[in-house]
Amino acid sequence: MMNKIEQLKLSEDGFTLIEMMIVVAIIAILTAIALPKFNESLAMANTSRVQADLQSLDTAIAMYKVQNNRAPQDISDLDEYIDVENIKAPTGDVYVNGVLNSNETGENYSLNSDKTNATFMGKTRMEFGKNTSE
Repeated sequence: MMNKIEQLKLSEDGFTLIEMMIVVAIIAILTAIALPKFNESLAMANTSRVQADLQSLDTAIAMYKVQNNRAPQDISDLDEYIDVENIKAPTGDVYVNGVLNSNETGENYSLNSDKTNATFMGKTRMEFGKNTSE
């Protein structure tokens, strides 16, 4: 009986250190390939979100002007037309005129100086996109 237990212990195969290092290296290579694509996808999603939010805010500004015969003085004036409390700008990266920019300061939406458009990071909706033609 003891011989069978000893035989089982001796016949157990495992992974060698080299095999484990190869597996770890393959995982590292796949991660190095996938991570930049993931970050770019997040930036594109944030950019699309900013464009959609700014379009909604611009529409609310136009409705405000029609009903009140003047431009809104602040984003909070648009609360009747859009749920301003729940429109928060993304804090990640966004594309502005094809260049990747970060919203590290946590800037939110605001009105431009002449109160005719909503802006984010000082830019209007048309300036957001991966390509300058967007």
